[in-house]
Amino acid sequence: MRVVQVEVSTRCQLRCVMCPHTIFSGEWINEDMDFETFKRIPFDRFDLAHLQGWGEPLLNPRIEEMIDLAKRNCRVGLTTNGLLIDEVNVGKLDYLAVSIASAREDRHREIRKTSLEEILAKVENVSSKVDVTFVFMMMKDTYEELPNVVELAKKVGAKSVIANNLDYVPSKELEDQAVFLRKVDYKPIELAKVKAKELGINLIVKSVEMGEVLVCAENPIDNVLITHNGLMTPCVYLHLPTKSEKIKRVFMGRELEVEKVYFGRFDDEESWRMYRDFGSVFERRRSILWSLFPSNIPPLPDCCKTCYKAYGV
Repeated sequence: MRVVQVEVSTRCQLRCVMCPHTIFSGEWINEDMDFETFKRIPFDRFDLAHLQGWGEPLLNPRIEEMIDLAKRNCRVGLTTNGLLIDEVNVGKLDYLAVSIASAREDRHREIRKTSLEEILAKVENVSSKVDVTFVFMMMKDTYEELPNVVELAKKVGAKSVIANNLDYVPSKELEDQAVFLRKVDYKPIELAKVKAKELGINLIVKSVEMGEVLVCAENPIDNVLITHNGLMTPCVYLHLPTKSEKIKRVFMGRELEVEKVYFGRFDDEESWRMYRDFGSVFERRRSILWSLFPSNIPPLPDCCKTCYKAYGV
């Protein structure tokens, strides 16, 4: 396999309006992965370890030791809200992804409940030590700011911008913010691409048009998520650290509850076998690309049929 995503903490200092941590705060399980569990993860099976799930990884008090341990065997990076990047030696990382919600201070405070200016100052201080990527969530009220986000990246020394969608909608109230569910004005996106080229910023913009894909970006053929308590699952969209056995999601106007999907603990070889069986569904779907005589495409697993990631956004 290529990538292991490790949920080193489910805790977070912020309460972003679009985050399930905020929506489901009453049933959220706030825990750090213990170091003994982390030490047993077989990092030598992977090319890359991404140390983040549903939480802020830098809150784990042993995060620097975790980075050091994982780097013995593979590349290591993580996604952070940016508040603690000046308190941890992020220069050890191969990349640092920092989430921002807007290019405007007022909107950023409204959405993420923290100062954009503070985060930008911290990024500027560390951008000479590690490759920084801005992760910007495109929402109805903010996606037109993408050109400004590219300019901010250049200003503080970030090398890349990834523009993601609100691809997990945890509540009916947030559905209106999903850009891909409405008619999109492409001008801001095209302008952002032009600016990125001019400024030397690597820009990746996720599709804002839905269409079923053979294998989603989470790619369970090559990637796996290990949760804070050591369970294996394909992705964050099939795992939520809540007390409920189900995940609430809104899909195309419908409020649904989907069973969480786990394949046992990562230190059990039978868990890996079951996980490979799950991934084989997507291998068969992908094989259509190279088939001289394409047959019917195997259907998506039921747990994926109502996930927006399965439709390329």
